[in-house]
Amino acid sequence: MRRLSALSGALLVALSAVACGTNARPGSTSALCSASYEPRELVMSGPLYPPLPTAPEGAPAGSRTTDVTAIRKIAATACDLPEPPPDLACTADMGPSFELRFLDVQGRTTTLTAAAYSCQFVEGLGTRRYDAKPLWAALAAAGLPAPRGR
Repeated sequence: MRRLSALSGALLVALSAVACGTNARPGSTSALCSASYEPRELVMSGPLYPPLPTAPEGAPAGSRTTDVTAIRKIAATACDLPEPPPDLACTADMGPSFELRFLDVQGRTTTLTAAAYSCQFVEGLGTRRYDAKPLWAALAAAGLPAPRGR
């Protein structure tokens, strides 16, 4: 009986921790999402394949910035994007994707691929994110060309 009581107590503690959550950002396993991230440069390229005639215009290949403040804001926006719920339904349309390469002062590179169509998935942060509209707005605010519309 004591063993059962100890197990149920441990389970209650574990469930409480899960229910209360943590202060970590989703996908915090990525160096990009670390509070100590020190960016050096952001290189944006795309579209990775030709967009459909109805797709938003995108960034010319090789757009870049070395504005550390802007890069931090873009990285924080990407890290704050939500993870998709299990029952997410996306349209079957296709369009362009864009590659964002973040280079830090230690020479490490984190590459994100962001889709400018359907659910606008963002890959490369450890966990898949969706709804990249805030990411496009952050890129535009930094003076980088970003997909419009959608």
